[in-house]
Amino acid sequence: MLKPMLTPDEQAAYNAHRRRVANRDIAWTRHTRAARVQQATGLPGRAYNQLEAKLARLMDEAGIDYQWQFRLGRYVYDFRLPNRTLIEVHGSFWHGEPRIYPPDKLTPTQRRNLRHDAVKVEFAKLCGYRVKVVWELDLKRDRVSVAGLVNRERD
Repeated sequence: MLKPMLTPDEQAAYNAHRRRVANRDIAWTRHTRAARVQQATGLPGRAYNQLEAKLARLMDEAGIDYQWQFRLGRYVYDFRLPNRTLIEVHGSFWHGEPRIYPPDKLTPTQRRNLRHDAVKVEFAKLCGYRVKVVWELDLKRDRVSVAGLVNRERD
């Protein structure tokens, strides 16, 4: 099992990122604390959902090594692959999938989640990780090829 560790460069990127993002939402702080407890105890909780479980089964069947609920700085990513790739599984409603929800019709929660997702991806890229988003619609319609997902990220 891979263990999360920040290199000095990653820590410096995190510190710079933290200075830029001054406005912290209380709900995300609670989410981070809950994720820390889940990671420390190994107990599944709210962070593990059916979409993540489906992708995990697909990766298990393909024999891909991964870490579920990888912590990087204050953020928790759904999966980490050994080639410094992070995979996020997004629900269509909560993350405002553009194929379904037009940008001008998003709810305040969807807009907040989109902003948070953008900051989270930016931070991962600053730390030298690639981020791939897998949408709920693709998982439910079996449009996700795990081998293709991993191979595309190696390019």
